[in-house]
Order: sequence, then structure tokens, then C-alpha cells
Amino acid sequence: MLETDWTHHIAPYGGDQNPGTELEPAPAGVGVISLEPQPLVALPCVDVAGVIDDPSPPPAFIWDGFVPRGFVTLLSGHGGSGKSVLALQLAVAVAMGIPLLGVRTEPGRVLVFSGEDAGALLRHRLAAICRALDVNPRALAERLMVLDATETPVLGEEALDRETGRRFIAPTPVYGRLREIVTAWQPTLVIVDNASDAYEGNENERSMVRGFVRSLAVLSRQSTSHPAILLLTHTPKQAVGGRGESYSGSTAWHNSARARLSLTPTKDDDTRLVLSLDKMNLAPLCREQLRLVRAQGGVLALDEGARDADHDEGQSEPPELGVLRVLADFVERGEKVSAEPNAPRTNAWALLRPEPGFPKRAYKASGVLFSAMRQMERDGLIVKEPYRNQSRKDRVAWSLTTKGWEQIGKTAPSASSAPTPEVDAPFPLDAPGSAPSAPTPGAGGYRGERAHIELGAVDPDREPPI
Repeated sequence: MLETDWTHHIAPYGGDQNPGTELEPAPAGVGVISLEPQPLVALPCVDVAGVIDDPSPPPAFIWDGFVPRGFVTLLSGHGGSGKSVLALQLAVAVAMGIPLLGVRTEPGRVLVFSGEDAGALLRHRLAAICRALDVNPRALAERLMVLDATETPVLGEEALDRETGRRFIAPTPVYGRLREIVTAWQPTLVIVDNASDAYEGNENERSMVRGFVRSLAVLSRQSTSHPAILLLTHTPKQAVGGRGESYSGSTAWHNSARARLSLTPTKDDDTRLVLSLDKMNLAPLCREQLRLVRAQGGVLALDEGARDADHDEGQSEPPELGVLRVLADFVERGEKVSAEPNAPRTNAWALLRPEPGFPKRAYKASGVLFSAMRQMERDGLIVKEPYRNQSRKDRVAWSLTTKGWEQIGKTAPSASSAPTPEVDAPFPLDAPGSAPSAPTPGAGGYRGERAHIELGAVDPDREPPI
């Protein structure tokens, strides 16, 4: 074997050298570092010299700005939220080359692997979608293939390496068959509904989750059509009402996918939903949230009433900019916005939401805001900065980065004007035993009525007792 150049066959669960993993000869023309003896794993070299003269094409999108081609995208939502219907709507739109919810799609063949819903329910939903989008189902059948996998939905299952005792995710015969169909059908989009049925392993085990998501990416890389892979996932119960992350299990679900969408019902009306782009590694995170409403037959449509209301309120810019501007006002005043969601009085939801200019329609629940701010942190717009509060306890607060200040057309305050821990206290610190003096409007330590802490109040950043 050492006499031949080999490349490790990362399909189905790339990177992990599991027992039974196939080995294939390296493709002709792939640059391989020549070593003695020849390695079992070939590492292709990236052409750095030609990145300008012979550039690679920019990322392409199946659904413009939302679902990138050639990569795995997560679509998360509560059970019954409508994510399966939305995925089928995207399938029909791509197959027919028509926009979805006002957003352009790239036309092509579509393959749907349904591990949750059986054929009768799928046909019922497709009938409603065809009526809503005015699509001829006979023409649709030429470009859309739907697989009822409810009897055999598992694509990856937990296995044991008897030599090392290590557990890993191994491909099933169903995965092998799906790979054959993708190779033969050459779709532009592959939808897997959903992870709860297709993944039979520990959702909190990072290596297993990462291997499973990579196996789906392999379906795209090994197909000449390089389809987008849309994997549907359930939102955990603790995220109901906008609290917590919009996906269940290990953070490897979020980290392994190149993009992540979440479909969330509004707080007061389950018939209205918000589709948000929570992650995008391949392009700027510039897509605004789509406000949707359930129409006839459960089909999701743009909520024109909400869009008109947003227009009336002047919300024509991304809601993240509104959050940045409000946060910047606090930073410029020297008021701390705690980066700890459990801080009862000084968390971002408690302090930012009452402010004028806060995009209330975009962030109707605390968890939605906290999730957005974590994404803003990943995008380098905000950062956690340590400080010491009036109780002499170390805390962290949100602040804008240089990039964040530039986004709102401002310059970061100079270091000399930054408030000291004493100035930052909610009231002046006087000598021991003396009564504190009243704060003066305009003084560096004045925090205003909204954030004022009365004498004898508990530490505002302390988590409430359990």
C-alpha cells in the first residue's frame, strides 16, 4: 500500500480514521507532497500564488443570502413551527426557478429526504404549496424527487471501535443509497428532514455531531452539481419563548454548519413567525429577518401587515444597527450593559429594550436578542470587557469594537474619557460611615432613572438565588 499515493476517503464521516473507512487513490492532477515513504493520507496544496490572477469564484447561493451552495445549512424550529413546510416551499421554488418569500432562488433539481413525514402528509403539503405558488405539479415532478424515508430514516448511527473503545458515528446502508441517488440525480438542493430521525447518536457528543454534519457535506463535495444541503433540526424546549440557542445539543451543530436559519413563532401569536439568519460564514450577515404568517393550507407567506408597520416606524435598516446604536449610547454615558443574560437588572434585554431606537419588532423576546448579540460578537462588532462594579466585584459588560463603531458611523471614545470604577458606580462613593451624596445630572456617574440603584439594593449583576 505504501507504493501508491492514497487519499483518505473522508466520506462518509470526514477526518476521523474509523475502522472500515475506505481508501481511494488520489485523483489525477491533485498536488500531493511527495514524502518517503508515501503517506496514507494525501493533502492537496492550495494555489496561493494565483488567488488574484486566477481567483476562485465567490460563494453561490441557492436561496440568495440564506442558503449557500456546496455547504450544509441548518434550519431550526420548534415542532410544528412550520420548518418542514418552509423547506418544501424552498424545494418547489428552486425546482421551478421562482422566488421564495420575495427572495431569488437558483433553479435546479431538488432532492428531499423525509425521515419524519410520510408520503401522504408530504403530498397534502405539496398540493397546498402548488396552489399557493401557482405551480403545475406535473411540471414540478420533472425536477423534484421526494423520498419517504420514515421506515428507514437513519443516515448515521453510533458504533464502537473494539480496539480503542472509542465510540463514533458510522454510515448506514441508507446513507450509501442516498449518496448513490445524489450522484445519479445531480440535484442543486438536498433537504434532510430531520436530524432527530437521521442522526442516531449522542447529540451532545462533539466529535459525533461534527462527523455527521461533515458526512452531509461529503454528499455535496462528491457530486458534480455541488448541491446545497439543508438539514432541519429541532429547537430545544428551553428555547421556547426565545430563551437559549435555536438548536439542540452540542455547539458542534452550530460550528460545523456554514449557515444557520431559525424559524421562531412570535410571542403573542403562533400564526406569525420570524425567519432569522443566525449564522453565515461565507458572506456578510446582511439578510434582514423575514416576518411570516401562516396562510391557506399552512403555507408560509410574508406578513404584509408587519412589513408595513416596520416601514411606518422607519425600520428600513438591519435591526443589528439599532442595537449597536443603543448600546453605543450606554457606552458613551459610561453605563454598563452586563454581558451576563442572568444579571437581573443590567442585562442587555432589561437596559436596551426600553430605549428609543431599539428595534422592538425584530427582538420581541430576550433570547432572540441574546442570540443576536452572540452573533454580533462572532462578527467582531461587540466585545465583552471586564470591569469592577460598585460592590467591588469583577463583572463583564458589552462594548463596541472599532468595527462596531464604524458600522454606526461613530468613533470609539478615547481611553482618557472612559469612566473609572468609582465614577461608574450608580452613586458617588463617599467616606465610610457618611451618607452618600445625591448624583448630579451630567456627572460621569449618573445613570438615569431607568438604571438607578437605590441605597441598600443588592448587587445588580448578581444572579438571583435558586
